[in-house]
Amino acid sequence: MNTTFSTADGLYEMPDDETRPQDHLGRQPRSLSLRAKGIIAFILMVAYSLLIGVSTETQRQGLLHVVDELEMAHRTEAQLLEINTSMARTLFSVNMSFSDDDLASSAIRSMIEVEASLSLLEAIQDRHPTVLMLAGKLHALVRDLAQSPTLSTLGVARATLNELIIELDGVTKNAHAHRLRLLDQYRENYDRITLSSLAMLVIGLILLGAVTAIFFSRLTWDIRKLEAHAHGIVNGNRDEPLPVTRNDELGTLMHAVNRMQQDLRERERHIERARLEQFHREKMVAVGSLAAQLAHEINNPIAAITGVASAMNQVQQSQQCPNHGVSCHPGLILEQAKRISTITRQIADFTRPQPKRPELLNLNEIVSNTCAFVSYDRRFRRIAMTTELDSEMPAIRAIGDHLTQVLMNLLFNAADALEEMAADHPAKILVRTQALEHEALVEIADNGAGIDADTLGKVFDEYFTTKPAGKGTGLGLALSRELIEDAGGTLTLDSEPGKGATARIRLPLRPHERVA
Repeated sequence: MNTTFSTADGLYEMPDDETRPQDHLGRQPRSLSLRAKGIIAFILMVAYSLLIGVSTETQRQGLLHVVDELEMAHRTEAQLLEINTSMARTLFSVNMSFSDDDLASSAIRSMIEVEASLSLLEAIQDRHPTVLMLAGKLHALVRDLAQSPTLSTLGVARATLNELIIELDGVTKNAHAHRLRLLDQYRENYDRITLSSLAMLVIGLILLGAVTAIFFSRLTWDIRKLEAHAHGIVNGNRDEPLPVTRNDELGTLMHAVNRMQQDLRERERHIERARLEQFHREKMVAVGSLAAQLAHEINNPIAAITGVASAMNQVQQSQQCPNHGVSCHPGLILEQAKRISTITRQIADFTRPQPKRPELLNLNEIVSNTCAFVSYDRRFRRIAMTTELDSEMPAIRAIGDHLTQVLMNLLFNAADALEEMAADHPAKILVRTQALEHEALVEIADNGAGIDADTLGKVFDEYFTTKPAGKGTGLGLALSRELIEDAGGTLTLDSEPGKGATARIRLPLRPHERVA
């Protein structure tokens, strides 16, 4: 699936795999979309809610266990109170038997009361060994009373019953204290469950709010950065791309905007290059047309001057004119007339339209013709320009018009650098060609003021210039390097402050092109 964006020039489409960042191995890092991040946030929120629920349920089960124990303790305490009441009533009945005249019937009533009380003890005596022992003793005493009701047996029963009541009173107090402890434990557990649930809820809300605020704050900040960068692109910003720190849809959009910025920069650079090349061709065509017209207009008077001077020279030589070579110099007239014809012919040949496709070229001829053409510029009037051309230079394959344009740019830059030098300083430009093993080398060296390291690192940047406004656009060297790289070569510039500058053009030589 491709991503399409609307620009001032129309629709801009980019494949998704080109919009995502890649690591140093060319692999795309794993990214999460905004939708995926939202789903993950929802899952985490649900998981946290389940965690709160599970924690609360676990504590609630503990609380229910405490409630069950509390209910059991309450039932046990109530049962003990009932047993204590029954035991007290039984003790009262036994005491009354001592004052009854009918000991047998009183003993029977007391046995019935004791048996009723002992039946109540069966529910708790297993948990209390002392109660179990005393209950067994009472059972034995009841059997003794049934066989022979005597006051001594009844007294022992009363003492045992009294001892049992005291023991039950202690058990009842312990049960009451246990119930109070369980009640306190229930309150503590209830408060802990309430506070922990409330704390987890508050912490969850704070975390959710903080994460949401951070996420949307960063999202808003990135959107504003992208908006400002997009406005900058619309207003002509073609410098640094927007740093991309996201891997979601917004990061993809940032990469797309950066790619669009880069494509716009490349397109504008190509348009500017085409415009400069067209301007160069039109200028050369105009100069050629003017040179052709001038040559046509000049050739007639030059031919007449040449004819008259030639006739004068022949007559003076045949008649042995005494002024020949002294005050009359027809040969000088002939020499200067031929020089004018040569200049017009050179200009016409140099400005003749060149093919737009690479072809085999004589590099020395292009360098020589370009140096001769630019020497007529007023900037070269005080510059001593010399050439050292390698006579064994083979032919190269390139576009002649591009080489001419690059050489003119470099020569004019050298002349501009020498223009600010003092009049007493001899301005020199050396143009040298050399055939190396696999490449042809062209050097253009001047003895100007040179370039510092900071400026040297920026000379090939687009729109960077040290010339005053209106004199340079900052595209000459950038365009020259691009033209040379299109031909498969390189263009470099070396310089030190106070030692001039040297531009080096290296063009590839192919085996089948090494012809004389």
